[in-house]
Amino acid sequence: MSSNSISINNPVKTKVIECYSSQGYEVIDEPHIRQLPFDLNGYIPDLLVKISETQGFIVEIKDVAINLEISHYRDLAKNIAEHSGWRFLLITGEDATPIAEEDIQDLKITRSQILNRKERIAKLISIGEHEAAFLSLWIFAEILMRRQARHTLIPIDRLPTILMIHHLHEQLGISDRQFEKAIALNEIRNRVAHGFPVKSLNLNDAIDKLLNLVDEFIVMQA
Repeated sequence: MSSNSISINNPVKTKVIECYSSQGYEVIDEPHIRQLPFDLNGYIPDLLVKISETQGFIVEIKDVAINLEISHYRDLAKNIAEHSGWRFLLITGEDATPIAEEDIQDLKITRSQILNRKERIAKLISIGEHEAAFLSLWIFAEILMRRQARHTLIPIDRLPTILMIHHLHEQLGISDRQFEKAIALNEIRNRVAHGFPVKSLNLNDAIDKLLNLVDEFIVMQA
């Protein structure tokens, strides 16, 4: 079934098809096994998104982001990653990241990008904008966690933040200590983002802990 035959029974799939099709990609809905670029050991994806004959995404779509068989999807991602130019995507109706933001060539964050980000955060701290500094730093930490998931072939980099952190820990993408820090800091992030007061001393301590966590994630991806 081509992208011209969009299923009206699954709004999530319909949205994904329309998004990729609008970018000029060939989208095949529920591809036949003969349409797949290589053997997937009997697995048939929901969508095949072809950038070219040798590049694209093999896509699994779920309405909700709970009760996901992450170990199974990780095995699929590893199998697919062995074929240059192809990547597995798990997309849900609750994703935190936009559809069709993927790039086959996922380049590392450069040293200059890291330094620029830290410099901006240091400037916010220097003028007393601690809440803005914390939120900016948290966004950077979240980017790094999602990249860590992608680099370790755990296809959870699109999931809601708290689920992503839990799955990243369960799949050994981060340590127990990093997980505990991330969960605690995410709670502070939620308070700050929704306008609840956080004592200055607590926020300063949280910024220090988050800076350390960010540095650890940077080293992991070096």
